[in-house]
Amino acid sequence: MSNSIPKTKHRFSPYFYLLIVILQYLTAGFCQYKLQPVLTYLMRGMSITETEAGLLISALSILSVFLAVPFGVLMGRIGPRKTGFIATGMVILGSFAGTFFTTNFYGLFASQLIVGVGICGAGILGPYIIACLFKPELRGRANGWYITAGTIAQLVMFNLVPRITTADNVTPAWWFTTLYGVVILILWAIFITDEVAPPASKLQPADTGSAGKGSSLLAALKDPKVLQLSIGGFAFMMSTMAVMNFAPAYLTLGRGYDPVTASTLVSGSAVVGAISTALGGTLSDLLKTRKWIFLIALLWMAVSRVLIVILPDGILLNLTLWGQGIPAVCMGLIYTVAGETFEPRIASVGISAVNMFIGLGGLVAATLFGVLVQSAGYTTTFIVFAVITLGGLVGVCTIKGVK
Repeated sequence: MSNSIPKTKHRFSPYFYLLIVILQYLTAGFCQYKLQPVLTYLMRGMSITETEAGLLISALSILSVFLAVPFGVLMGRIGPRKTGFIATGMVILGSFAGTFFTTNFYGLFASQLIVGVGICGAGILGPYIIACLFKPELRGRANGWYITAGTIAQLVMFNLVPRITTADNVTPAWWFTTLYGVVILILWAIFITDEVAPPASKLQPADTGSAGKGSSLLAALKDPKVLQLSIGGFAFMMSTMAVMNFAPAYLTLGRGYDPVTASTLVSGSAVVGAISTALGGTLSDLLKTRKWIFLIALLWMAVSRVLIVILPDGILLNLTLWGQGIPAVCMGLIYTVAGETFEPRIASVGISAVNMFIGLGGLVAATLFGVLVQSAGYTTTFIVFAVITLGGLVGVCTIKGVK
């Protein structure tokens, strides 16, 4: 498309740089899934309630909602290379600080906020760099593989953390993310240069003059494509995070499953999600369509919310729970469409605005779901979120020119 970020020149294969970007994105994923396996240990060690434990997890998202767009403006000026240094550095700093506060709620909360700043920065790097590295017809599969990093991180941490921590010592989990961040910082310094992914200001046409740099934030927020993808991402992430967070509780409290069985059933969707994002992105390139794959995945997402509460126990319910991973392909498609339709001068800020709304959706999801469950019950709440899911259609499906 004419608005697409132009492909840049680079020394190595774009897939090599994609691997570096995925490894960098894992720094965020490892931190996001570090607490859940040791949450009961932390609660016991700090003598905190479930509410305070939830605050420790949500601390990673609190600042990202407010810093996503400023990070985009910053990246537009200094480029992904320097932004990556800042993002990875904050993850390292927060993780290292956390090693001293695993028995202190306020200290650990503060360290989580610092890590959250780094996660916010890491979240905007991938889609922009992928748009610089790949031709438009290859960006779907690249973004699909990039998004699988979140699922990989979940699988790694849910299996690694219980094996390297004990009820009396959870610090090794924080040391792991600290040392991993240091390794990534070195790789980033060596391989990700301004030639691989230049600042957005260098991609502006010559006739935009100095106006582009000063008006990029305002232009991004006014661009209808940015707004449409932001609304779609908000609805998609709200439905995703609410249902995935509460599905185990629903199976336990609403259907009488034991907690281990409930968690195991729901975790199966992570494997399906990894396959879905990788294959879905590739398929969208081969079929030359983003819209129809997004539409099918999102419609299934809405229908499955209803099926979860109306299907009896058995194989069909299990398949539906595992199938919650299928809509994960939508995330990659959102970023692909952003790279293909946002004008280069607003690309970094536009992607950041989309990330801000996605973060906001994830932030309010659990609270809204919990309030609805208390007032109306699980069945009604799942149906309401089926309707909310359809709001995601405002994203990819309504943008003019997207096939």
